[in-house]
Amino acid sequence: MKIRIDTPRLSLWRIEEEHSTAPHIHEREFQITVPIYGGCRFVGKQQAYELACGEGFVQYPEEPHELHVSGEAGVIVLQVDRDGFAEFNDRQPLEFDHRQSIDPVELSGRFRKWATTLLLHDPSEPLAVEETEAQVLSFLARSLRGNQTNRRDAALVSASSADRHMRTALDYMHEHYTEKLHIDTLAGIALLSRFHFIRTFKAILGMTPYQYILSLRIEEAKARLARSGATVTEISHDLGFGSASQFYRVFAKSVGATPEQYRSGVRG
Repeated sequence: MKIRIDTPRLSLWRIEEEHSTAPHIHEREFQITVPIYGGCRFVGKQQAYELACGEGFVQYPEEPHELHVSGEAGVIVLQVDRDGFAEFNDRQPLEFDHRQSIDPVELSGRFRKWATTLLLHDPSEPLAVEETEAQVLSFLARSLRGNQTNRRDAALVSASSADRHMRTALDYMHEHYTEKLHIDTLAGIALLSRFHFIRTFKAILGMTPYQYILSLRIEEAKARLARSGATVTEISHDLGFGSASQFYRVFAKSVGATPEQYRSGVRG
């Protein structure tokens, strides 16, 4: 089995079959390679490394490398655009140790969550992708050793200083929740980086921006199902869902009933 999922800022790989690459470079991407069971052979820095389970390797952009995975091993590879890393790290120098120790169980679980979100998200909803990218970068910033600045605590900007700008961002979300929104737009309104905005937003409201947008849409959908004769397809389109199937999935998960079941229940 081999899975690859690409977003604008990163590529996620899970390799569980025999796999080899010829020597190559990535012009812009860091590559983090971690066996989650078994081991693999990684060639980088003009040296071959036999990586065991949980032994990671960070390959810098523009450095030749190759990867060899046997059929008895499982490996997760994260390729991350250096600009995304630099932005997350507040433009501080990125100097990671090449050899790393990363919990394979935690990484495997997080990969499943990231992959599920990215595979199931509606392509017209950029917030889901952008939040997942932030989650991957947050995990790496916390997990990778080196002299880069750790921003976990600084990410939770005090609510007292952020409230006014957060309220402005919330007002904007309420006015535009049926439209396609981007994290950078909302973060700019709140005067925060995209990563600090997501973390601060969740710390204050208990959910991510995308989850909040979905909650606004679902509440409006419930009102329209109760008071109007609009079809489910019309409602899903009007509220910004990319498809009726996405609307069904989100509504059922949130409400515990399909849109038709909800409409029948409230109308008796």
